[in-house]
Amino acid sequence: MASAVCFVFLLVFYPVLSKTSKLSLEPVCSAVIVNKSYTCEGQGLQAVPTTIPTSTESLDFSFNSLYALYNWVFSRLENLEYLDLSRCGINWIYNDAFGNNARLNTVILTGNPILYIADTAFQGANSIQHLYLQETSISDLSFLPLHSLKSLQTLNLESNFISSIRFPKDVALDNLTLVNFALNQIKTISVQDSDFLKKVKNLTLILKGNNIGYIEPNAFNSSNFHHLDLAGCGWNTKISSLLDGLHGLSTHTLRIGTFSDITTDLVIEPGDLNGLCNLSTKELSLQYRYILGESSKIFTCFTKIEKLDLSAMALNTFPNLSQPNVLKELILSENFLYSLCYISSASYPLLTRLEIVRNLDSWALGARCLETLSNLQYLDLSHNDFHKAACCGDQFSGLHNLIHLDLSYGAPLPLDSPAFPENKQLEFLDLSHIYLLVDASSSPFSNLAHLRTLNLSYGHVNASYLQLFEGLTNLVYLNMEGSVFYHKTLKEENLFFKVPQLETLILSNCDLEVIEKQAFQKLKNLKSIDLSQNHLRALTTDAFGKLSNVYLNFAFNMISTIPIDLVQNISDTSTINLSYNPIDCSCSNIEFLTWYKQNEQMFLDKTYTTCGSPPSLTGTELTEVAITCGFSVMDIILTVIAALIGIILIMCFVKFYRRRVYNTI
Repeated sequence: MASAVCFVFLLVFYPVLSKTSKLSLEPVCSAVIVNKSYTCEGQGLQAVPTTIPTSTESLDFSFNSLYALYNWVFSRLENLEYLDLSRCGINWIYNDAFGNNARLNTVILTGNPILYIADTAFQGANSIQHLYLQETSISDLSFLPLHSLKSLQTLNLESNFISSIRFPKDVALDNLTLVNFALNQIKTISVQDSDFLKKVKNLTLILKGNNIGYIEPNAFNSSNFHHLDLAGCGWNTKISSLLDGLHGLSTHTLRIGTFSDITTDLVIEPGDLNGLCNLSTKELSLQYRYILGESSKIFTCFTKIEKLDLSAMALNTFPNLSQPNVLKELILSENFLYSLCYISSASYPLLTRLEIVRNLDSWALGARCLETLSNLQYLDLSHNDFHKAACCGDQFSGLHNLIHLDLSYGAPLPLDSPAFPENKQLEFLDLSHIYLLVDASSSPFSNLAHLRTLNLSYGHVNASYLQLFEGLTNLVYLNMEGSVFYHKTLKEENLFFKVPQLETLILSNCDLEVIEKQAFQKLKNLKSIDLSQNHLRALTTDAFGKLSNVYLNFAFNMISTIPIDLVQNISDTSTINLSYNPIDCSCSNIEFLTWYKQNEQMFLDKTYTTCGSPPSLTGTELTEVAITCGFSVMDIILTVIAALIGIILIMCFVKFYRRRVYNTI
């Protein structure tokens, strides 16, 4: 009888139970922007969940299991503009797969083993501008229904098996701006192959990583590109052969360097670059090739080049360029220069930008090496080991228009006072990760009234030097991460009084334990301060002049109890980060916990803003804490009732006792 009852029960309620189970196991897509942007990445889905609203404009559906695209898969999402279908195992794309997605702008099909695309697969999706088909096993452009992609701007075909750049006839792609054929199997380029590309103006054509051994003469004649990338091409042929095939080309940027892992035929000999005289380019990159022979005969066709990248070419000097020239930007990173004086700066007087990063040997700054570069505005000498360095009067003499100077990650550097006497126009100065030797009695920056950004992080700067920032009247950004404060205390009278316009101040990882009241009172324009990764035990908001529209980062400190009066005057337009602090979640901190919940929109990293005590709540997010402190109304009522019962019991006892005594008389 019992078995029969159980059977009937399961028969009646199985559909309900089954449905409930399925609902609970259904993958959940996350909203990035409610009703507009969603991600279903890696959920193993075979269809778009009905929970995705029709108003969705952006959908990340990557790493799912679609196998094939039919016209009903995305038809419900008529407002879709961005669709990522990376690595969904798609083999077939059938007719009108996107026919109901007229607003679709970007489609990413990266990593799908596509075997078939119908001629009308993109029909109806007239707004597609960006199509990504990397690693899809495509071997020929005729495989793609390009005739229906009239709005296409970007076509990315990187890492496939394509052997020719020839586009099908009668294809009209008037808006095309980028075609990426990188890392395919293109070995030759004929005149017919490039016919279509000649019709497109200002195109970026990426062919890097193809072993192109031959380019037919005039294949690119009359082509007008914005960027042509041939980096890592022609592994088994001379660079002169590639340049001869570019005769008549006009491009803003040309890359004909190579990569560090390609070791064959990287030598440039005199005459190899003469083909540059027969084409027009403003920017040229030759990285990872090596010069053999007299270098002065190699650079004869460089007179019209404005930007030159000679990174990683094993150079120990850079010769004079032919005159006149119009060179404005020069990159000499990862070479073997012996001195800054070895770059023949007098031969390019129009230079405005110079980058020499990560020189592969210690070298000298020298004296007055760059003084002829009166137009220089940007100088990056970071990640270098300068021996016998001093800074920086003679070294940067003559650079009166210098605006940006980066010396970060270098050898110990003694700073004169002033350190940059001829560079008064500096607006950006990076001296981070350098052991700076500074005179305590004066400021090395006293003449830099235009400086707006200063990075001294991990420069072992002693922040007790009150005159350090004398003269920096317009500084708005200051990074002093890792600096040293006397007695681990930031006093009320401090060096920041010299920079009244400061808007951003970084003091993280400074081993600070105490910040005295009014320490930042004079910084009236302060908008962001980072005090994270210190040893502060108090939320010292009373150190600031104003607490509206400001970002306060106190993450990774030792703050536990926070008096309510320290936060009540913070406006709701401010932002606070208290993550990774051992916040006390007991009744002694109840006022702050209540205020936190009422103003949780002001806090960042709420997931990591957790309780440090008591042990029962350790690790609990502050938003989830629910504790009761003091006497509630119910507690008072129960106490009164208990008291009344107690009084009644006492009266009954007294009455009983008196009666008993009376009866014994």
